[in-house]
Amino acid sequence: MNSVLKIKNYLKNNNNIEACLISKNNTFLNEFVEDRDNFLLKITKFTGSLGYAIIYKNKQNLYVDGRYTQQAKIQTKNFIIKDISLLKNDIGKIINSNKKLLIDPKTFTFNFFGKFNYRNLHFFNSNKNLKKKEKLFYLSKNYSGQDSFEKSKKVNKKLTLKKNEVFLITSPENIAWLSNIRSYDKKFSKIFNCIALIKNKKIYIYSDQKINLKIKNIIFKKNSEFKQHLLSIKKIYTDKKYLSLYHHNFFIKNKIKIKFINDPIDQFKSIKNNTEILNLKISHIFDGIAYCKFLYWLKNNNLKNTSEIECQKKIEFFKKKNKFYLGPSFETISATEKNASIIHYNAKDYKKTNLKKKHLYLLDSGSQYLYGTTDMTRSFSLGKQNQFRKKIYTLVLKSHITVAIANLKNMTGKKLDRIARKNLLKFGYNYNHGTGHGVGFLSNVHEAPPSISKFYNKKFLVNQVVSNEPGYYKNNDFGIRIENLIYKNHKNNFENLTLVPFEREMILKSMLTKNEKDWINNYHKEIFEKIHKFLNSKQKVFLQKYCSRIN
Repeated sequence: MNSVLKIKNYLKNNNNIEACLISKNNTFLNEFVEDRDNFLLKITKFTGSLGYAIIYKNKQNLYVDGRYTQQAKIQTKNFIIKDISLLKNDIGKIINSNKKLLIDPKTFTFNFFGKFNYRNLHFFNSNKNLKKKEKLFYLSKNYSGQDSFEKSKKVNKKLTLKKNEVFLITSPENIAWLSNIRSYDKKFSKIFNCIALIKNKKIYIYSDQKINLKIKNIIFKKNSEFKQHLLSIKKIYTDKKYLSLYHHNFFIKNKIKIKFINDPIDQFKSIKNNTEILNLKISHIFDGIAYCKFLYWLKNNNLKNTSEIECQKKIEFFKKKNKFYLGPSFETISATEKNASIIHYNAKDYKKTNLKKKHLYLLDSGSQYLYGTTDMTRSFSLGKQNQFRKKIYTLVLKSHITVAIANLKNMTGKKLDRIARKNLLKFGYNYNHGTGHGVGFLSNVHEAPPSISKFYNKKFLVNQVVSNEPGYYKNNDFGIRIENLIYKNHKNNFENLTLVPFEREMILKSMLTKNEKDWINNYHKEIFEKIHKFLNSKQKVFLQKYCSRIN
């Protein structure tokens, strides 16, 4: 069933099945999925990182959040675009009417269906999961700050498992943190697909990869051995937000007791140790060098036949000069003018667009280094801009500074998200995404916890890393976003990691307070001090001017 037509024909031949629900997930529920494993992409042509589709006998809906509304309308034909907040309601209408809903249980978490009646779900297999050999490596203590054995002791203290009880980890991201294993070949995240059991204080990792690593307390097994191993288990502890419906059904069928708990690794991985923080600072120096060289190239380019994709390749060229660079942490967003109003724009999915004088160009780019993960966004002016665009840029920058200088003593992510938007809301402007997401260490660039959003009602912990990225998007005109990575230090403040200057030409100084000017000047001074020694004489002069004081 690899097309809308084939799915509809299947539904018509099975009258008791009302609709088919599709996600972009693979069987490991990763954020970044290979195109071959992305069933949603095959059916809808939608390339975003979050979305669902419901195919009925006579219509089809695509559900996305505010980041992707415009993109979905452009990419997807003959689908009704609906806000993702309406998805559960539409699923409920099907299931509660005693009609069957067709799904692939391997691509949905048990948690996803909540209180819905599971008897009204009908299963099929959407994914072949072709095996792909990967080159794996162990992240030594010099980079990770803790070896795998130390980490497993921390986790075991939290679990206190009895004899013949296991903790099941179905999040490859969490297994990557626990084991310190990464993949050179994995696109973006550098984590490899596997599942794991903790039993008798040992870690059993099941995968399709041939693993030659020898790591204390870790035993590597084939995927095919996993189910057989489970049949002898008395009780499984696991986190339902990571557990697939497929595995849940297997446990129920084989009468294996399940106890749902929160995976303690979530918090352990979010709190970076001092070595990781130090290494992240090194990663951002690497990034800052590449971005400043790119900026010099961009500003001294006559822009004749310079496309968004060429800019994307150019930033990659500068990054690859660094021997510790392992690849991008996500697909670079290189968008000029109206394309930048599509929040998660990917130039490869659209008609070729060239940059021109007077354009406003947005670059959202991240890196994976052996020293950690980065993520940065800037909007660059390629010529004279009107007052409205400058006003918006300044408001977004003010929002960015508001987050950067916030006192975090009693601050939750929800409260900070609300505070961040005040500068824009005062003028009736807003942005349809969170203000910040957690960031992993040589792992997923989007990591939870923490976040700066209306959904995160917790305080920030020391050494948690989060993005700071307010923005504004005027449909079919332009988009502005300013993003740094920041972390909470021991003084209850955020500290910057990103080292890329702001666009001075776009700042309306009259709209800034003295404290905001001082903050920008200090930030630019830090950038110049840390980056200039790695530039040639012309690039150095350019950066010095770019980072000159705002009075």
